[in-house]
Amino acid sequence: MFALTQHSDRIILSDDAQQYQAEIFPFGALLNRFAIKKPDQNWHNVIAAFQSPEDARANITQLFRSAKLSPFVCRLANAQYEFSGRHYQTHKHKIGDSAIHGLIYDAEFTVQHTHADAQHASLTLSHTYQHDISGYPFDYQINITYTLREHGALHLHTEVHNIGDQTLPIADGWHPYFAVDGNMANWQLHIRSHEQLEFSPALLPTGKRIADATFSQATPIAQTELDNCFVLTEDFSAPAVVLQGEHIQLRITPDAAYPYVQVYTPPQRDCIALENLSSAPDAFNNHIGLIELAAGEKCSFNTLYQLEYL
Repeated sequence: MFALTQHSDRIILSDDAQQYQAEIFPFGALLNRFAIKKPDQNWHNVIAAFQSPEDARANITQLFRSAKLSPFVCRLANAQYEFSGRHYQTHKHKIGDSAIHGLIYDAEFTVQHTHADAQHASLTLSHTYQHDISGYPFDYQINITYTLREHGALHLHTEVHNIGDQTLPIADGWHPYFAVDGNMANWQLHIRSHEQLEFSPALLPTGKRIADATFSQATPIAQTELDNCFVLTEDFSAPAVVLQGEHIQLRITPDAAYPYVQVYTPPQRDCIALENLSSAPDAFNNHIGLIELAAGEKCSFNTLYQLEYL
């Protein structure tokens, strides 16, 4: 049997063979642990984790580790946008001139559903945003379901429901940092992409694409510095990203609702952010991938993280 253990500040999913574990905080619906048991029986957590939910609350805005990106992803130029003929400005959190990483990365989620049986363990967390923050006067409910299945497969399902009475702009994404085993310079990175979005110096899309096949086959990260948005090819049956360490391999396989992957190497170079995105950064302004969700409508996004010890 798979197992689900619920504590006041975290929920742990485990497989029936006790080879994989996922730990999720209701704070931010953060994935804080996705671990594989090595042959020596020690665990390796591939998530760059917080020490505790309290640590996450205090430090979420430092690197936005594991943050849910909603209702916009990455940067919002000048923290403002126009929608349906009206001008909006938000003041939630800025880096330089841009608002960054959405509005609910520090929201408290509630447990809506739990389940464990012989095939999987799953958890659904929910948050209702009701025009809480200046610059986004819309109402929506977001449900996030984590499901741990056999062979180290962790499925992340996000559903957004417009519960207001007007159309709203929405984009969705994740901001996890991963660390497989061995030296990061030797990690092999493969991205199912042949081009990326051109960025301005402010890391905002210019509207152009650049041919880039650097990681179209497995390539050592070495000393490469990345803060780039890759456009995925259309074969969503294949992994979008494969990250290979000394022995541990991570595969990320989104559905077509996530056609972009933002890749970021932080200065400490001990992990790498691999971010499924439904839109380009600054989509509220450039409209690249922006969803306009009518009152009462729902949309969903799926991605799969899979671990293997080779």
